[in-house]
Amino acid sequence: MRGSPNVRPLLSTVFVHVPAAPLPPTEALDVFLRAEAGGVILDGRLPRDLMEALTRELATRGEDLPVVALEAPGVGALRPGAVEPELCAPERDEASAALDAAVATVRRAGDLRAPYVVVRLGAVRPVASDWIFARDRFLRGAVDENLARRMLQARDNAAERSIDNAVRALDRLARTAEPAGVTLLVRNGRRYIDIPTARELDRLRAELLGAPLAPLLDVAAAHLADVMGFAPLALTLAAWTPAPLCYFGDACGPVGALAPGRGIVDLAAVRAALADGTRLAFNPWVGLTTDEVVDALARL
Repeated sequence: MRGSPNVRPLLSTVFVHVPAAPLPPTEALDVFLRAEAGGVILDGRLPRDLMEALTRELATRGEDLPVVALEAPGVGALRPGAVEPELCAPERDEASAALDAAVATVRRAGDLRAPYVVVRLGAVRPVASDWIFARDRFLRGAVDENLARRMLQARDNAAERSIDNAVRALDRLARTAEPAGVTLLVRNGRRYIDIPTARELDRLRAELLGAPLAPLLDVAAAHLADVMGFAPLALTLAAWTPAPLCYFGDACGPVGALAPGRGIVDLAAVRAALADGTRLAFNPWVGLTTDEVVDALARL
């Protein structure tokens, strides 16, 4: 084995439930072992029955494969094909459903003695259709600096209610997380309409000062925001570090996370920006095979 369990990279369960080739729990466990992962992250779209079966398999490995983090609003909280409810949604029923699922995830993390819950807050809903326009323009190479600036301004002008909703949701989650021994990790979004931006993260942390709250840096998401012209990578690195956990991997445009060296991200610069104690985790792009996932962990 490479090193000790507390320094080896973590691995997300994203590869376990790819629709074209879902893995039974025993086969998923074999991939974690072949990759010599230092721990497991239960991703937010992992079906509930598969999550329970997989955690039973992981329990047989003792401390070799601990569950280190779960993603919220909720592991296994969705019906197949359903859209995930968002914590900062303007619709009260949707925001309430997302909060209930997230609270359940935090409690589940406490039961599993997982120290972290990764929180996705959602998007600025009034400009959601702008993302589709921006994505299509980007894929055609037609997003210039002026267009990006105008779209960002429109997003920021519409964001206040979403931010207020995010503060309320995080405050409620923090009151559940603290007695459970869980720290909430706020992840940077891959879409420019996602909450929070770097400035919004500062505001969330200021308004929730003292809460068990920290950032989580997603390198592939930060890269996409950078190459689209919405947020320089250096700005995201400055805002989201130091972080206790980093989704570390290469990327090329919207495709990521990839094994180091398979994309175009300057991972050496990213690594240099991370604090010494930051845990690395691989949250693989869904197009990777299990062999490619194992290779990526070796490259990390």
